[in-house]
Amino acid sequence: MSESEGGAAGAQSADPGQRGRLDIAARVVERIATTEATSVTGVATVGSAIAQVVGRQYPKASAEVAGARTKVDVDVAIAWPFSLADVTAAVRTVVNSRVRDLAGLEVDAVNVTAAKIVHTEPEQPRRVQ
Repeated sequence: MSESEGGAAGAQSADPGQRGRLDIAARVVERIATTEATSVTGVATVGSAIAQVVGRQYPKASAEVAGARTKVDVDVAIAWPFSLADVTAAVRTVVNSRVRDLAGLEVDAVNVTAAKIVHTEPEQPRRVQ
Protein backbone atom coordinates (compact mmCIF):
# COMPACT_ATOMS: atom_id res chain seq x y z
CA MET A 1 0.00 0.00 0.00
CA SER A 2 1.50 3.34 -1.00
CA GLU A 3 1.25 6.63 0.92
CA SER A 4 -1.25 7.98 -1.60
CA GLU A 5 -3.64 5.12 -0.79
CA GLY A 6 -4.32 6.48 2.70
CA GLY A 7 -1.99 4.38 4.84
CA ALA A 8 -0.50 5.53 8.13
CA ALA A 9 2.28 7.43 6.37
CA GLY A 10 -0.32 9.30 4.32
CA ALA A 11 -2.15 10.40 7.46
CA GLN A 12 1.06 11.80 8.95
CA SER A 13 1.86 13.90 5.91
CA ALA A 14 -1.68 15.31 5.59
CA ASP A 15 -2.18 19.05 5.84
CA PRO A 16 -2.40 19.98 9.55
CA GLY A 17 -5.68 21.77 8.93
CA GLN A 18 -7.26 18.48 7.90
CA ARG A 19 -6.19 16.53 11.01
CA GLY A 20 -8.38 18.46 13.42
CA ARG A 21 -8.77 21.88 14.90
CA LEU A 22 -7.36 23.88 17.76
CA ASP A 23 -9.59 25.98 19.98
CA ILE A 24 -7.93 28.55 22.25
CA ALA A 25 -9.97 29.19 25.40
CA ALA A 26 -10.53 32.76 26.55
CA ARG A 27 -8.87 31.82 29.87
CA VAL A 28 -5.63 31.07 28.02
CA VAL A 29 -5.64 34.51 26.40
CA GLU A 30 -6.41 36.09 29.78
CA ARG A 31 -3.44 34.29 31.37
CA ILE A 32 -1.10 35.42 28.58
CA ALA A 33 -2.32 39.01 28.91
CA THR A 34 -1.95 39.06 32.70
CA THR A 35 1.52 37.52 32.63
CA GLU A 36 2.78 39.82 29.90
CA ALA A 37 1.30 42.93 31.54
CA THR A 38 3.37 42.24 34.66
CA SER A 39 6.53 42.30 32.53
CA VAL A 40 6.01 45.97 31.62
CA THR A 41 8.00 48.47 33.67
CA GLY A 42 5.61 50.62 35.68
CA VAL A 43 2.93 47.96 36.14
CA ALA A 44 2.50 47.06 39.81
CA THR A 45 1.31 43.66 41.01
CA VAL A 46 -1.31 44.33 43.66
CA GLY A 47 -3.38 41.93 45.75
CA SER A 48 -3.25 38.67 47.62
CA ALA A 49 -4.69 35.26 46.79
CA ILE A 50 -7.93 36.30 48.50
CA ALA A 51 -8.01 39.52 46.46
CA GLN A 52 -7.70 37.43 43.29
CA VAL A 53 -10.76 35.38 44.24
CA VAL A 54 -12.92 38.49 44.66
CA GLY A 55 -11.47 40.16 41.56
CA ARG A 56 -9.37 42.88 43.19
CA GLN A 57 -5.93 41.77 42.09
CA TYR A 58 -4.04 43.65 39.39
CA PRO A 59 -3.19 43.13 36.65
CA LYS A 60 -6.27 41.27 35.55
CA ALA A 61 -7.61 40.52 32.11
CA SER A 62 -10.73 39.36 30.34
CA ALA A 63 -10.89 38.11 26.78
CA GLU A 64 -13.40 37.19 24.12
CA VAL A 65 -12.33 34.63 21.55
CA ALA A 66 -14.27 34.08 18.34
CA GLY A 67 -12.60 31.58 16.04
CA ALA A 68 -9.13 32.90 15.26
CA ARG A 69 -9.80 36.42 16.57
CA THR A 70 -9.76 37.90 20.04
CA LYS A 71 -10.42 41.08 21.99
CA VAL A 72 -8.65 41.60 25.31
CA ASP A 73 -9.39 43.96 28.21
CA VAL A 74 -6.57 44.47 30.71
CA ASP A 75 -6.84 46.34 34.03
CA VAL A 76 -3.53 47.36 35.57
CA ALA A 77 -2.20 49.14 38.63
CA ILE A 78 0.41 51.75 37.74
CA ALA A 79 3.34 52.43 40.05
CA TRP A 80 3.79 56.09 40.95
CA PRO A 81 5.35 58.20 39.30
CA PHE A 82 5.29 56.36 35.94
CA SER A 83 3.41 57.95 33.04
CA LEU A 84 -0.04 56.39 32.64
CA ALA A 85 -0.03 56.98 28.88
CA ASP A 86 3.41 55.39 28.41
CA VAL A 87 2.73 52.36 30.61
CA THR A 88 -0.70 51.62 29.12
CA ALA A 89 0.68 51.97 25.57
CA ALA A 90 3.49 49.55 26.44
CA VAL A 91 1.01 47.06 27.93
CA ARG A 92 -1.15 47.30 24.81
CA THR A 93 1.84 46.65 22.53
CA VAL A 94 3.27 43.76 24.56
CA VAL A 95 -0.07 42.00 25.08
CA ASN A 96 -0.99 42.34 21.40
CA SER A 97 2.34 40.92 20.27
CA ARG A 98 2.51 38.04 22.76
CA VAL A 99 -1.09 36.88 22.25
CA ARG A 100 -0.42 36.80 18.50
CA ASP A 101 2.88 34.93 18.98
CA LEU A 102 1.84 32.46 21.68
CA ALA A 103 -1.79 31.75 20.83
CA GLY A 104 -1.70 32.40 17.09
CA LEU A 105 -4.82 34.56 17.28
CA GLU A 106 -5.50 37.79 15.42
CA VAL A 107 -5.93 40.52 18.04
CA ASP A 108 -8.71 42.95 17.16
CA ALA A 109 -8.25 45.16 20.23
CA VAL A 110 -6.38 45.42 23.50
CA ASN A 111 -8.16 47.82 25.83
CA VAL A 112 -6.02 48.84 28.80
CA THR A 113 -7.46 50.52 31.88
CA ALA A 114 -5.30 52.14 34.53
CA ALA A 115 -7.50 50.98 37.40
CA LYS A 116 -5.27 51.96 40.28
CA ILE A 117 -2.21 54.07 41.11
CA VAL A 118 0.16 52.51 43.62
CA HIS A 119 2.59 54.62 45.62
CA THR A 120 5.73 52.56 45.86
CA GLU A 121 8.10 53.16 48.70
CA PRO A 122 11.68 53.81 47.62
CA GLU A 123 14.05 51.33 49.15
CA GLN A 124 15.79 52.74 52.17
CA PRO A 125 19.45 51.84 52.55
CA ARG A 126 19.95 49.50 55.47
CA ARG A 127 22.09 50.67 58.33
CA VAL A 128 24.08 48.59 60.69
CA GLN A 129 23.22 49.41 64.28
